[in-house]
Amino acid sequence: MREYDEYAAGHLPGAINIPRGVLEFKIGMVPECANKGGAFLIYCRTSGRAALSAVQLDKIGYADVISMAGGFEQWNAEGRPTERPEPISFE
Repeated sequence: MREYDEYAAGHLPGAINIPRGVLEFKIGMVPECANKGGAFLIYCRTSGRAALSAVQLDKIGYADVISMAGGFEQWNAEGRPTERPEPISFE
């Protein structure tokens, strides 16, 4: 649930980014999110947007959604692994 610039600055390994403002419009377009019965860990910078997103996902039929307490800031502060997208080269 991070914004594009937040995601580019660092994210959980393997995370798929869908910003909160477009969640309901974009989630159906992501193949990894097609199974509404699958488990989903939702996070944002501090956990506010993730909590709202988890509620909304439940309303639209996602059965196993967890909002990560503390968000990316806490994850990062605990020294857990993160990734950054590879820079795009135009050479």
